[in-house]
Amino acid sequence: MLPHDPIRQVSFIQQTLSQNKRPIAFLVGAGCPLSIRVVTGDGEEQTNLPLIQDVAGLTRIIHERLTSGDTNSPSDWDKLVKTAREDGANCDNIEHLLSRVRNFRNVAGVGEVRGLRSAELEAIDTSICEIISTEVNKSLPSIDSPYHDLAIWTRSVTRKRPVHLFTTNYDLLLEQALEESNSPYFDGFVGSRNAFFDLGAVEDEQSLPGRWTRVWKIHGSLNWRLDEHRTVTRSTYLAPEQPYLIYPSHLKYDQSRKMPYLAMLDRLKAFLLSPTPVLITCGYSFADEHINEVICSSLGSNPTAHVFGLLHGSIEQPSYELAQNCARSTPNLSLLAKDKAIIGRTPATWRQIEANDASLTSDALTITEDGTSFNLGDFAVLGRLLRSLASTEEPNET
Repeated sequence: MLPHDPIRQVSFIQQTLSQNKRPIAFLVGAGCPLSIRVVTGDGEEQTNLPLIQDVAGLTRIIHERLTSGDTNSPSDWDKLVKTAREDGANCDNIEHLLSRVRNFRNVAGVGEVRGLRSAELEAIDTSICEIISTEVNKSLPSIDSPYHDLAIWTRSVTRKRPVHLFTTNYDLLLEQALEESNSPYFDGFVGSRNAFFDLGAVEDEQSLPGRWTRVWKIHGSLNWRLDEHRTVTRSTYLAPEQPYLIYPSHLKYDQSRKMPYLAMLDRLKAFLLSPTPVLITCGYSFADEHINEVICSSLGSNPTAHVFGLLHGSIEQPSYELAQNCARSTPNLSLLAKDKAIIGRTPATWRQIEANDASLTSDALTITEDGTSFNLGDFAVLGRLLRSLASTEEPNET
C-alpha cells in the first residue's frame, strides 16, 4: 500500500481555506476546548488543565459528584449506571447516559423503569445539566486563542458564501471569540433581551449577508431556555422552572424542545448538499451516529462535497472506530490523523518527507522518530494555520 502524501493534503486544505467563493464550514467538536490550557496553583503545585473537559472528562466529573460511593446504599445515579452496564451501554459518554435518562422518563409514567421513578429520573436529568453548565460555563482567557484565529479568518476576506460553524459543544467560546473579533454572526435567534428561535429565518438564512458567519449549535447551548410559553429563547438568565436545552435525546419530546436540534441538523445536511462544499471537522471523533448519518448520507448523495476529518493523535485509538468505519465506506471523506490517514477509502501511513522541505515552515507537519507527523488535528495548530491565511484587510459589505 503506497503511503499518503501529507504535503498534498495540507496544500488542499490551504487552497480551500484561501477561497472566497467555495462553501466552507467547520465542525468544532468537544476536543477543541482541550487545546486551551489553564495554569493554576503556584510552584510545584501548578497544574496545567484544559479550559473545558471533553465528553469523557465531563462524564468522570459527573460520576464523582453523583455517586454515593457506597455499594450498600447506591444513589439514583449509581442505579442508572448499573442498568447501563448491564445493557452494555457506553457509560463513558454522558450524552448517552442523559439520553438513557430521558428515554426512561418517557415511558415511566406513574410507575418505574429499572427501579427508577419519573421524579428520580427528572432529578438525575437536572443534576447532570447543572453540573455540565457549571463545568463548561467558562471564558477564553485571552484573545490569542485558536477560537479567535477562526473568528478573524471568517471575516478576513469578502465572501460570496457565508462560513458555517457547526458545533456539538454547549459552551459559548465560539460566540465570545466572534464578538471579541467583531465578526458578525447569525445563530438562528432574533432579538436581544430574550432572543427567540426563528425557524423561518434559519430556513431562509441564504438571504442574509454573506459576511455573516452562521453558527449552528447541534447539541444545544448553555444559554438556550424554554420559557413559560414553551418558546425556545436565548438568554443568560435562567429561572428555576426553565430547563436547560442541552443535548437532544432524539426522542419524542414536545415540538418546541425538539425543533432547534432538528433545524441545526437540517442546516448541516443543506450545506453538504450544496454545490462543491467543504466541511472541516476538528475535535470531533465521529462518536455521534446521528451526525455521522447526516454527513455520510449527504456525501453519498453529493459527490462534489468533501469532508476533511482532522483527528488528534493516532488513528488507532478505540474512540476513532466509528470514524474509520465512515471513511472506509465514503470516498469523499478524508480522515487525517497524526500517524495515518484514510483517503479515498484507502488507509495508509504518511509518506516520509525531507527535513528541508518548504512545507515545514508550518507546524502542520513535523518529522518525528516514527516518520512524518500530521498535526492539524490539534485545534491550536489549525488555528495558527488560519491565522497565517487571514488577510489584514477588512471585508466589504456583500
